[in-house]
Amino acid sequence: MKTFILKRLIPLVSFFCCIQTVFGDELHLLEPTGPYAVGTKAIEIRDDSRTMFRDSSPRRWMVQAFYPSEEHEGSYLYMPGTLEDGIVQGAKVFDSAKLNAGPFKSKKFPVIIFVPGMGEERQKYTILCEELASQGYVVLAIDEPYVANFVRFPDGAKIVLRLKDVWNLPRDRDYRYQYYDDAMAGAIKDVVYILDHLSDIDDKELGGICSQDIVLMGHSFGGNVAHTLGFEDERIKGVVDIDSKITEREVFGHVGVPPNLTGKPVLFIRGMMQYQEEGVLEDLGKISSSAIWAPRVEHSAFSDQAYFAAKMEGFGKQGFSQNFLNWFFKRGPFWASVDTNLGGKDVDDWFKEYRGHVVGWLKDQY
Repeated sequence: MKTFILKRLIPLVSFFCCIQTVFGDELHLLEPTGPYAVGTKAIEIRDDSRTMFRDSSPRRWMVQAFYPSEEHEGSYLYMPGTLEDGIVQGAKVFDSAKLNAGPFKSKKFPVIIFVPGMGEERQKYTILCEELASQGYVVLAIDEPYVANFVRFPDGAKIVLRLKDVWNLPRDRDYRYQYYDDAMAGAIKDVVYILDHLSDIDDKELGGICSQDIVLMGHSFGGNVAHTLGFEDERIKGVVDIDSKITEREVFGHVGVPPNLTGKPVLFIRGMMQYQEEGVLEDLGKISSSAIWAPRVEHSAFSDQAYFAAKMEGFGKQGFSQNFLNWFFKRGPFWASVDTNLGGKDVDDWFKEYRGHVVGWLKDQY
């Protein structure tokens, strides 16, 4: 009897949860400030020589390109291809990147490969990626299946985190560190694959990449990928590490950041309100050719979720049942307001400062 009721109840609850996400206000993200209009395009990449991180099917992942585009005006639905109708917890969200807009073809632009934080999707950094594209960079932001909490492919397939990982990651530190290392190994190979096939991606999808100017950038988990691979691969000319995981334990074979033996430019951004080991700024200052920016914000202040947390009442406050149903039915990304404290800064002012600092450093280098 209980099983029968549960089978009837879950779809009903799911239905009402879906109703809740359809009706709400509109929210427009902070507009980019550069001289170029911005286009965006979803690109599926496959490497049949490898298997997926948590299953045996051929390796594939999604890339979201943000790029300087032909002139256009208007607002566009947020996270196309990932969200349904740009809906984020009841609000219809708009940004400035036109889906499949024609690229700006009269010149070639430096490329930034962006790796998100663990559990985050490639488009949750749209505010930063749009700004970079508007300033004359082609940004290729990556989704890692079974690392991002939700990935939707063009064929309709959806991948969420495995239940075993969802259960163990917050509870078992050894499990978490092993998962982290395994996920990094896969992400590094994905970035290397993109570097190896960048001209093919450019010719088929964009037509505007300067392959001699490549920056590897990432947040949290992605920051570890950025400095680990970025210091080693000669094709990468610069690194931006946004609040990577630096602890007393080894991460991918290193305690702290590995040496920058070739002296390529690196920007370390550290959110100083949490998660910082004692002496971390001093240690980072010893890395060759490093610049450090250490704003007093929390770890997730660097993603779009900090913008939503400040602008949307009740954002990220959904309960366990809603989160479970969202995961079980593969309805879309998980949203959280955790670690988004801006230290008293106005959210618009903060994102202007944040993206301005990144763009300023890039312009100084290239």
